[in-house]
Amino acid sequence: FHGTVKAENGKLVINGHAITVFQERDPANIKWAEAGAEYVVESTGVFTTIEKASAHLKGGAKR
Repeated sequence: FHGTVKAENGKLVINGHAITVFQERDPANIKWAEAGAEYVVESTGVFTTIEKASAHLKGGAKR
């Protein structure tokens, strides 16, 4: 990867594009809509059923 990657003010910044990251055990507690999230990528491997993964939707994620 020939771009830039850095952490700044609680965000991951890749090639100048800031991405908000969270460290919350319960994804329903994250206010995805307020964060401007349209899509959420769940990559922990913890939420492996539709029921568990839908907790992100309770927090306001669209998909």
